[in-house]
Amino acid sequence: MTDELKTLRYAVEDNVGVITLNRPDKLNAISWQLAEELSGLLYRLRFDDSVRAIVLTGAGRAFCAGGDVEFISGEGDHPMPGTSDASRPIPRWQRKSPGGHFFDVARQLIAVDKPVIAAIHGHAVGAGLGYALACDRRFGDTTTKMSAIFTSIGVAPDCGLSYFLPRVVGLPKALMIAETGRIFKAEECRELGLLDELVPEGTSLAAALEYAKLLASRASTAVDMARRLIHMSLQHNLEQMLDFEGHYGVAVATTADAKEGTMAFLEKRKPVFRGV
Repeated sequence: MTDELKTLRYAVEDNVGVITLNRPDKLNAISWQLAEELSGLLYRLRFDDSVRAIVLTGAGRAFCAGGDVEFISGEGDHPMPGTSDASRPIPRWQRKSPGGHFFDVARQLIAVDKPVIAAIHGHAVGAGLGYALACDRRFGDTTTKMSAIFTSIGVAPDCGLSYFLPRVVGLPKALMIAETGRIFKAEECRELGLLDELVPEGTSLAAALEYAKLLASRASTAVDMARRLIHMSLQHNLEQMLDFEGHYGVAVATTADAKEGTMAFLEKRKPVFRGV
């Protein structure tokens, strides 16, 4: 799974997959190749039952400095609809989704169907902020700086930011963050709700890993279905959600972990979940 990765590092620790954006000389700015590799890796991890939770972080001095300017400008190896020369051929599939793999990363962070925790340090701006907001929880250290920087460079939000931002911080704050393009320091990020946990410098990865391992030790099918239901609730009404809960509840009840959990409760002992 990792042999073909050029712009990412990937490792597994106690059933937690750790994905590291690995363009430190560019502050992990998202190139076409990085987006393609990250989207593909997340897609494959959905079907890897040995991985029960994921941590997303960045190498070097930053989490992610946003989209690579070369791609955004249309001057890179891959065309960008709207900025590339009109004579450059653009694949049909990309015309239907102009951001290509960049946008698909946001989609796959949800579709991976297991918890994803962001470990943030340094800059998390633009598309990097969008990806962080798509994660289940964000641990940032005191070096963290976050910004929906798009309007500051004359472009519109992308990579899912317009979807996730108001759901994470609320509408008025989301409008302010998106419209001003301000850069917020770590404490401001926590106050705004962009960060869930603020930890000492250099400890965000350790803190995110600890939380991810806690989730990985639980009944993973139940955890994954809880996550899926919460996301579904953003698009459905109460009656629909009650139906979904009923059907998913029956499916989860057939797992070995469900039997172990109920028996442990009756026997007044700590359950031993195996993720099956």
